[in-house]
Amino acid sequence: MRRCLQCLQPIHEPLTAINIYKPPKLICSQCESLWQACRIKDKKQRCSRCLNQCGHSTQQCLDCQFLANRFQLMTQLYCDYQYTGIIKALIHQYKFMKDHYLAQVLAYQLKLPQIKYDYVVPIPSPKVRDDARTFNPVTTVLAYKGIQYINLLSTDLRPKQSKLSKIERAEASNPFYISLDIDLTNKEILLVDDIYTTGLTIHHAGCKLLENKVRKFSVYTFAR
Repeated sequence: MRRCLQCLQPIHEPLTAINIYKPPKLICSQCESLWQACRIKDKKQRCSRCLNQCGHSTQQCLDCQFLANRFQLMTQLYCDYQYTGIIKALIHQYKFMKDHYLAQVLAYQLKLPQIKYDYVVPIPSPKVRDDARTFNPVTTVLAYKGIQYINLLSTDLRPKQSKLSKIERAEASNPFYISLDIDLTNKEILLVDDIYTTGLTIHHAGCKLLENKVRKFSVYTFAR
């Protein structure tokens, strides 16, 4: 009997004419319900750019206003889930407990936006952290999904961002750099990261793209 990849309980799925040709479910109905409870539903009550929960419709939230004073903003954040509940627990177990197999659950649940872009570019982790974890949390999910991407960006090792204030993070030197010799002129880029919080990591990476004359960059994250 197959087991849920998330909670490891048996999956009870009777074979029917409807599901006989569908791929087998990777998670059980209970975990699926918990995922749906974390879905970002009412986007009218969120920032139109970064999906920050504002409580009222607004064109630009305070976070985006803060970023706009320092960066050219991303075009749009695409994200379907809040970083809470079962998703927060899964990402923590995946990244910090090094449970590589959970990448399959993320790949199964996540859907990249159907928009035009020239390159999918993952936000990198410092090599020393990927080596310690034995995998990169973003590219592993993209690989399971069969998404073509390019490792255009690299990053230097830097202090844990959770230990810095928002101002300290904004004023820190940009750790990212372009590591491939590619003409990016007028290209449209989709950056992919695991979690969107303040937006500073994304916009530091975006700076390097804009310096290389990309037309625009949008962002997809697993959760926000």
